[in-house]
Amino acid sequence: MVKKTAHVLGVNPMPLLPDLGIAAAIALVAFFLLLGVMVIFVENLDPKLVLGLLFILLGFTIGLAAVGEAGLSLVALGVVAAVVLDQLLEHFSGT
Repeated sequence: MVKKTAHVLGVNPMPLLPDLGIAAAIALVAFFLLLGVMVIFVENLDPKLVLGLLFILLGFTIGLAAVGEAGLSLVALGVVAAVVLDQLLEHFSGT
């Protein structure tokens, strides 16, 4: 039988961001940085591009959560929220 390398060495695999509080703080920073950059520098995004990016990032978030990387999925969810909020602000401001 072939054993996994991690179990042979006696090491249990750990997620990249094991603390969800720190992951949530990183997600907030990513959200506000991306939102600020998009509001200042990005004039107009094609709605098809936004929907494609939204579904790719949501799939990435679900995939990360499924393999046990809840912290990274929070960061990806922050990026999704920034893209969505940028589109809402653009729609409501009429620009």
